Amino acid sequence: MSSSTRSPRRLGDAPSLQSVDVPTTPPPEDSISWKLWLGAQDLARDALQSDFVQGIANGSLDPNAYGHYSIQDVAYCVHGESDYAKTVERANAAGEPVLAAFAQARHDSYRSYTSSLLESWHLNNDQAVTPGPAARAYIDFEQMVASTLPPIYLIVAMIPCDQLWPWLAEQVGPKVKPGNVYAFWPKENGGWHGAYRLDNFVDRWFADHPDQHDEATATWVFRSCVTGEVNFFRSACGQSLLPMPQRPPSTPEA
Repeated sequence: MSSSTRSPRRLGDAPSLQSVDVPTTPPPEDSISWKLWLGAQDLARDALQSDFVQGIANGSLDPNAYGHYSIQDVAYCVHGESDYAKTVERANAAGEPVLAAFAQARHDSYRSYTSSLLESWHLNNDQAVTPGPAARAYIDFEQMVASTLPPIYLIVAMIPCDQLWPWLAEQVGPKVKPGNVYAFWPKENGGWHGAYRLDNFVDRWFADHPDQHDEATATWVFRSCVTGEVNFFRSACGQSLLPMPQRPPSTPEA
C-alpha cells in the first residue's frame, strides 16, 4: 500500500501546523476535551466492534468494503476542508484572529492531503463521489456546526475524527498477524499529535473564553461526531446505523 492509505487523522505534523503554538502533549485528564473523550468511550467501543474495524484486525474485511469506505472518505475530507474554510471566514468576521489562524492551518493541511487523495484515487474532484447515508449525515452535521454554531465548535467537532483513529490503531495493532493485508492500517493511523493539538487548542480557548463554553452543546457536538465515525464504519459492511444524539434545547448559535 502507498502513503495514500494514510488518514487525514494523521495531519497533526503537517508543515502548515508547525507554526501554530499549540502543544501536542496529552491534555490533562480533567480538561474539557479529555472529559469529552472519556464520555464517549461507549461509542469508541462500538467503533472497535464494528465489522469494518474487526475485519481489519483479523484480515477478513472484503476489499470492496474497504474501497467503498475509502472512496466516500474522499468526499468527507474535501467537505472537512470547506468546513475549516467556513470557520476561518466566520472567526475573522467575529474578530477572533487566533481561532481563524488555527482553522486556516488545519484547512491548509486538509487541502494538501485531499489533493493527493483525489490524485491517488484518479478522481477529478469530490463531485465524482456520492456519499452514502452514513457519510452524508456525518458531512451534513459538520457543515451545520461550521455554519451555525460559534466557530470554536467546529474544532470540537473535528476532535473525534483525529482522536478515534489512533485509539483504534492501538487496539487493533496487537491483533494483526503476519500476512494480514491490512497490516498497514494500524501503522499508518497511529499517532496522537493531531488529536492532542485540537484538544489543547479547545481547552485553551474555553479557558480564555468561558462565555463560549456550553457543556451540553460541546457534549452533543462531540458525541454526534463520534457517532458519525461509528456509523461510517458500520455502513461499510451493511450494519444498521446508530441514532444520532438529540440536540440540546439551549444550543447557542452565532
